[in-house]
Amino acid sequence: MASQKKIKNMKPAIKSFFSQYELNRSLILLFLIAFVSCLFAERSLAEEIVKSTKVAKGGGLDPTKKKIFVRSEYKKLENNTSSLIGDALFELPITPKWFMRVATPFKRNTALSGGSNFGLGDITTRISYLAINTSDGKRLFFGMENKWDTATDTALGGGKYTIAPVVTGFMRFPDAKLVTFPSIQYVDTLGGDSDRSDSRNTTIKGTTVKILTDGFYLLSDPAFIWDHERNDQSTGTFDLEYGRFVEGKTMYYARPGTTLWGDSTPFSFKWNIEFGIRIFM
Repeated sequence: MASQKKIKNMKPAIKSFFSQYELNRSLILLFLIAFVSCLFAERSLAEEIVKSTKVAKGGGLDPTKKKIFVRSEYKKLENNTSSLIGDALFELPITPKWFMRVATPFKRNTALSGGSNFGLGDITTRISYLAINTSDGKRLFFGMENKWDTATDTALGGGKYTIAPVVTGFMRFPDAKLVTFPSIQYVDTLGGDSDRSDSRNTTIKGTTVKILTDGFYLLSDPAFIWDHERNDQSTGTFDLEYGRFVEGKTMYYARPGTTLWGDSTPFSFKWNIEFGIRIFM
């Protein structure tokens, strides 16, 4: 009887071990797929940028093209819980000036109690207007982003409807092999669960891509966030992405990140790692 009781007590630990094993194996497998795909790529965007004299049209990273992004992110939070996110993003031009984006996340969150939740997160939509489009490829977009309370579990979403005007720039510097996407966004809460915290913050990002040799690239993505709900408490995060272009229009990448300052805020985390594919059509 004592032996059976001991085995029964071991079952939750064994289950937890294999759950973590499956998660780690999935992340490693996704990394290997991305790495092998990058290894056998044949053409680089760097060659296209150098050869092309019409930088305002075509090519990878063109913000006016159709886009499909698929990513998987594992994030370790400061309270030692974690989240695993699988996200599909689609962006389509409605007209030559208007664009629509939809991001649909699926999440798996672990809890301090040892359990986990899995399901649909909060869907995000964005409508953008191309306000400036110069002959040398510089662009400026004005957008309105909304996050919808669509999560299938309270642990998988914010429980709020938010509105977020955003201004995004796009600039190419072919001689330096640089592409930048600076942006500023303000988020405010429209409604939702009164028991959940409101969101009201400003984020400035300085996303920059450096084209390397053989189609590889390096992307730095610093973000500076001011939380107006908490006396303008600031948080700084930084992601560094390394990837490769395939045929100039498809990107495979790995992207680690961390919090630089502002621990114990709604935007801070210990570390994260993301793998994904971006396709520009």
